[in-house]
Amino acid sequence: MTRIVIAFFGLVLPVAALAQQQKLPDPNGVAPQYRDVAEQHRAQALRRKFCLDKAEKEKVLKRDLAPYINQCTDTIEKAQADAQRTKP
Repeated sequence: MTRIVIAFFGLVLPVAALAQQQKLPDPNGVAPQYRDVAEQHRAQALRRKFCLDKAEKEKVLKRDLAPYINQCTDTIEKAQADAQRTKP
């Protein structure tokens, strides 16, 4: 009986974790008047995902994760703003 329960949870938990992953919004799937906002939301989600992957790679502690991601996304946004300003 216990083996069955353990096997059940061993199969269900990974599937549940995959189901909870957020999907990136598709700007083409929204009304034209909201497309700019959807593109901004998608860019922000990509920045967060990049920073989260970077934090996992650097093995950042959970207690330090939120400040790390905030600092990382701020750095990326600043670099992108500087790049847009220098474009002719």
